[in-house]
Amino acid sequence: MITAVIIDDEKNALEVLELQLAQFCKQVQVVAAANGGIPGIEAIRKYKPELVFLDIEMPHKNGFDVLSETKDCRYKVIFTTAYDQFAIKAFKFSAIDYLLKPIDIRELQQAVEKAESKEEHRSLDEKIQVLLTQLQGTARQDRIALPVGDAMQFFQTDEILRCESDSNYTHITLVNGKKITVAKTLKEVEESLRGTDFYRIHQSHLVNMSHIGKVVKGEGGYVVMKDGTTLSISRNKKEAFLESFRKI
Repeated sequence: MITAVIIDDEKNALEVLELQLAQFCKQVQVVAAANGGIPGIEAIRKYKPELVFLDIEMPHKNGFDVLSETKDCRYKVIFTTAYDQFAIKAFKFSAIDYLLKPIDIRELQQAVEKAESKEEHRSLDEKIQVLLTQLQGTARQDRIALPVGDAMQFFQTDEILRCESDSNYTHITLVNGKKITVAKTLKEVEESLRGTDFYRIHQSHLVNMSHIGKVVKGEGGYVVMKDGTTLSISRNKKEAFLESFRKI
């Protein structure tokens, strides 16, 4: 039996993976399912698992923060990610296991079997360093592929003004004023745009910082996009956003 902790900021993702492990990987005992990076760090320290299933993009503490703050705990990690294909080579090159969401059962079983193996040619620290280096080299992208209708359509990232959440869909406004709807959650779109000038200023809004006309820092705080649209900045994102905005 191998003990495991699952860390993800999406409750549904936690529940689905825990159910998949219970049904198809009976050699895994889930000792904790943590809803976010901070409780994830606490769970790792408390339960000292042999294996951690770790989401990457999480508020407050992302997957890399979790790894950094639990360096003294010895465990194997399997990333669970919605990254698009541009980043997959980085995972493969670093020899770190990863599972693309939605998670395929057979791939989950293979990853668990690999985690059970005693063979370990490089330490986790070394693998993470290689992964970060690779991601930095591949993350910057000029275009993105998104599902529009029955096809995948390519867009230049600089022609996207902003993205707005609508449950399991995202409404995208282009610089030319055209609006399209894609069959992806805003979080999935956000992860696809990792490494670009987009910032999640609100639960419902992802904006291209290159196309912000004005930032009002007063009570509440909001941005005015170059097309005149006014969007609120979440209180818990305001400080980090302003810091990032100053750097562009």
